[in-house]
Amino acid sequence: MGDGNGKAADAAGVGRVDAPLHLSADVHVEAAVEYEIFARICETESSLLRRSFNRLEYARFRRFEQGWWRRVDGCLVTSEREERIVRAHARDTPVGVVPNGVDLEYFSPPDSDPEPQTVVFNGVLDYRPNLDAAEFLVDAVWPLILDRCPRARLTIVGRGGPADLRALERPGVALTGEVADVRPYLRDAAVVAVPIRMGGGTRLKVVEGLAMAKAMVSTSLGCEGVHVDDGEHLVVADEARAFADGVVSLFENPALARALGSAGRERMSQEYSWDIAGERQEALYHRVVGQDGDESLRTARSPTQGARADV
Repeated sequence: MGDGNGKAADAAGVGRVDAPLHLSADVHVEAAVEYEIFARICETESSLLRRSFNRLEYARFRRFEQGWWRRVDGCLVTSEREERIVRAHARDTPVGVVPNGVDLEYFSPPDSDPEPQTVVFNGVLDYRPNLDAAEFLVDAVWPLILDRCPRARLTIVGRGGPADLRALERPGVALTGEVADVRPYLRDAAVVAVPIRMGGGTRLKVVEGLAMAKAMVSTSLGCEGVHVDDGEHLVVADEARAFADGVVSLFENPALARALGSAGRERMSQEYSWDIAGERQEALYHRVVGQDGDESLRTARSPTQGARADV
């Protein structure tokens, strides 16, 4: 699942087994290591109440998820990093890496040039990691950008509570709320920002933006699990000053922005298309049920896990 503003497929939505069936097997889709999300919120969250709640949820989910990995017949994850985590706790369970795929035709590079000195951040703002990212962007990063580029404009795209949206209002910042199609906002932006500081899984906002050949600045956590390199496909920066510097450098160097975007699009075409995701999912199915005979396979999620890969 994406962030509610785009069209993309997670590991449960692609691939199939064509053979008729007579045995039964369960494959678990691990869209994100959920207990890791709670641990990271504890590390970043300023609210004592939220930290305490997420610490309890971390302990509960860790026991449950690791046990679930050992009970199923196979497990799908979205990155090699998560594959290593699952294998460490469920050595006998077959694990396959199926990246969060992107529709390369739907998210295609635009024909027009972006609007100068514009930034977009997209994400559902009733999901805490996205709201934290938006707060970090407008409070810590955006003032540094405006100091150097007073005419810069930031658009935050995604649904959120009225109070949360009002709290993000700043000079030069536009808030759209929920939109039917995120692509026009990505198309027009000079830079896509991914200032994520908590959460887990892989983020569709990264693969969607890069599929559109957009210049991108992301935290290391924001692009975690996606096979991209700093300075080759995007700019990676974790601190506010470095993040602002990355955005301004792309404003000032359109040739670099185009080169990064082009390389990002190429990487998405090579590794993150729906066809590739489907092939990898089917390969795991065959590992689980075997190549011979007629077997039945059911793709399952843990009862406590939602469909979220990135929201």
